[in-house]
Amino acid sequence: MANPNPRPSYLVVGLAMILLHWTGCAAAETTRIKRPAPSPEEAQNIAVDIAKNDGLLREGDIIVTPRGFLVFKGVASDGYTYEFEPVPNPLNQNRGRKN
Repeated sequence: MANPNPRPSYLVVGLAMILLHWTGCAAAETTRIKRPAPSPEEAQNIAVDIAKNDGLLREGDIIVTPRGFLVFKGVASDGYTYEFEPVPNPLNQNRGRKN
């Protein structure tokens, strides 16, 4: 007697094919070339670049870099790059004065 409903066998074959494809993709990801973790200096430079190119910066926002504080002035005249200005250190301004 023939199977009156052949669909369940197609369903099993389809699920098996999906499972085999998925395991192949998972195996392919483990064979990717992996880069070593960045050094602390590289990580710091990456973080500064991300902060300087943040699309949510508004005029007057201040970011901290290894070279000091920078205030965001706005988009440059080329319409692409951002302009920053160093924030003066208030401690250095008061050192020259003596009361």
